[in-house]
Amino acid sequence: MKSTKKMILATLIGVMAIASIGYSATSRSLRKTTSKTAVTSKNLVRKFSCSSKSVTVENLSTNKVRLTDDSGKVYNLKLTRSASGELYSGNGVSIQIKGNEAVFTAKGSDESCNMTSDTNSNKDQTSSKNLLRKFSCDGYQDVTVENVSTDKVKLANGYGNIYNLSSSVAASGEKYSDGNVSIHMKGNEAVYTENGKDKSCTLKSTDHGSIEE
Repeated sequence: MKSTKKMILATLIGVMAIASIGYSATSRSLRKTTSKTAVTSKNLVRKFSCSSKSVTVENLSTNKVRLTDDSGKVYNLKLTRSASGELYSGNGVSIQIKGNEAVFTAKGSDESCNMTSDTNSNKDQTSSKNLLRKFSCDGYQDVTVENVSTDKVKLANGYGNIYNLSSSVAASGEKYSDGNVSIHMKGNEAVYTENGKDKSCTLKSTDHGSIEE
């Protein structure tokens, strides 16, 4: 009888040990997965050199950014209606971004700014290289947008077609169109429209360069 009890006890201890090992492995796997997810979910970050200071703009969502100046002051700004480009404002501070250029306003004073780097580059960018943004649209294709100037972009779709688009009026964000093809960008997201069909897009990467025709 005692022998039987010892066998049962030994079996229970073995089962508990195996369960503990399995839980530990699962926990480690979950932590790794969570860690990977955190690494891949990066926001778009753009740095600008202005007349008297440098500012960093991080897109937190489609309608919110965090602006930090070189003195360490942080401002949480919201997307605001603008005739063109991205305009974010709050607490007496605003920044209007058009491609590689921006206007930073504080205490009623405007400062012209030029982008020096973004999420994928810590090095200063030369003025001869334009901002490139690549979007993945509804699993359908990649769309690459090059800011040629403050009011024009070049767009290449996944089929090798290239379009020259001009700034178009939008309630918010950046919108460019040629009448048939358009892209409306808000921070990390965009809507690509071709032949009247809209496709939701998510920012994949940013770089500097040009679309080769």
